[in-house]
Amino acid sequence: MLLAVPWDDKRGGVTAVVDNVATCLQARGHEVTIFHSDQGALLTSKSTQLGFSGVDLRLTMPFGAGLRGVLRTIAFPFLFPVILLQLIWFLRTKRIQIVNLHYPIDNFVYLAICRRLLPIRLVTSVHGRDAFYRDKPFDRYSRAFKFIVRCSDLIVLPSDAYRRKFIEAFPASRDSTVFIHNAVDPAKFPPVAEETRSIGYPRYILCVADFREDKAIDVLLRAAVPLLRDDPSLTLVLAGDGPLRNELETLALSLDIRHRTMFLGSQGGFEIVNLLQGCELKVLPSRMEPFGIAIIEAMACRKPVVATESGGIPEIVEHEVSGILVEPDNPAALTAALRRVLADAGLRKTIAAKGYATVMERFCSVHNGAAYERTFASLLGVAQSTPQSPSSLATTDC
Repeated sequence: MLLAVPWDDKRGGVTAVVDNVATCLQARGHEVTIFHSDQGALLTSKSTQLGFSGVDLRLTMPFGAGLRGVLRTIAFPFLFPVILLQLIWFLRTKRIQIVNLHYPIDNFVYLAICRRLLPIRLVTSVHGRDAFYRDKPFDRYSRAFKFIVRCSDLIVLPSDAYRRKFIEAFPASRDSTVFIHNAVDPAKFPPVAEETRSIGYPRYILCVADFREDKAIDVLLRAAVPLLRDDPSLTLVLAGDGPLRNELETLALSLDIRHRTMFLGSQGGFEIVNLLQGCELKVLPSRMEPFGIAIIEAMACRKPVVATESGGIPEIVEHEVSGILVEPDNPAALTAALRRVLADAGLRKTIAAKGYATVMERFCSVHNGAAYERTFASLLGVAQSTPQSPSSLATTDC
């Protein structure tokens, strides 16, 4: 099996999904290779940052801005057949049966063409910003993206909410569109000793998210103002980075909470676990959230969660049971929810316990891995039915 992802990285929601799927498939005896489109025009083998066997080949596309775009356009007619022939050779010699695209960029159109030329099956996993903006499909999609969708034997979305949204944009794909919830490996979120998890602040609200418009960190900063004003012992901790960092730091300064807000930047896996284990609660204020891996990470650490009702989050969090949900873009509602959870130790304990049980029952990596495995098997004729949810695919407990 070939799992294609645009970048070779250690952190991020897409990377976490690919890591989980590859790990689970390998554990079940399947041969898995990771494909990236980062380097030169010659196919090269490598070991990925996640430690999997990988290959790299730049899938050149025409057009673009400036002189580089002009040069790409001129070179494209010559590079296209060279790149495509290398892909065909690789897929044939490795006897690849399934190609699974994650976060389909236009460059992956080469692999869609291979689907038309070779006896392989193409599964496209759409993760969110690759096909949606603010919980809605794009107004327009590129020709390459549309071709990838047409060539795909199956389109996988991370939640049922986004599966339905995708069908709105591509009605012809209704019968080939499914959802498989993302997952975490609970073993990666073990309890951390008290003496190793302090970050210098006794009480803090934690948010782990990229600094992008869809994550709504600006809403969280505004919601935090009355909380930080009323409780001098409380701190807001933001773990993440992105294009809006300077703007958000300026906003925190204008709200007079910059000295009570920690902008930590991007953090590694161990640091995230450390932060989760020490926080009072985890908050995710997203305007758009196809699923919400950060939420189940917090649940795996037995931490209470406050989040918005955006996208796939209600498929994870049951309001008043395993977390507290508020409407997006409503700072006052978010303030009230955070204040309530902070003030009620019994509520924190109850929703944290139920959240942990929810992860163990529904969002473990074994469930997600088995779902993908059975999805692939169904395309190869090993299984008869097409899956509609992970619950119909995997019964293995964590």
